[in-house]
Amino acid sequence: MNRTIAIVIALLCTACGTATAQKTGPAPLLLEPGQLDDGRTWTVTGTSEGTWQDLDAALVPCGKPGIAPAEAVTRWRSFKATDGATVTQIVVSGVDAMDAFKSFHAECGAAGSVDSVVGPKNVARHDGEVEVAAMSKDRFIVLGGTVPDTRLQQFAETARTHLDTLPS
Repeated sequence: MNRTIAIVIALLCTACGTATAQKTGPAPLLLEPGQLDDGRTWTVTGTSEGTWQDLDAALVPCGKPGIAPAEAVTRWRSFKATDGATVTQIVVSGVDAMDAFKSFHAECGAAGSVDSVVGPKNVARHDGEVEVAAMSKDRFIVLGGTVPDTRLQQFAETARTHLDTLPS
């Protein structure tokens, strides 16, 4: 009887630990809707994780897959505002963020134009799209969407400073 109770308690503790681990997993790296502070109401339309090579072609910055290593751990989240505006955030972890940042500048420059701005941030324009790259410790960040460049830069800075507060 005591053994059965001990097994049940162990199973419950394991289940509780698993539920806690799932809640504290990769999500903290990604922005929450309230962090997109521009006066609109934002909602999450999708969150996923995988490797850089798992990114849908439409999410690959400038359409250039060579920006980050194929096996790099990658998380992404899409948002939509009540007015129809969209933003997608990509966070690549465990990479040399400076190398990915430089690759973004070079690759996206080949596909269009790139401006470096304070932050550090790169703003890429290509095929009518705008993407903003930033870096934090060993993480590379890209935000793209249908909001003005200045908003994407603001959101990229929010993402960068958010990640700066988290352990590597």
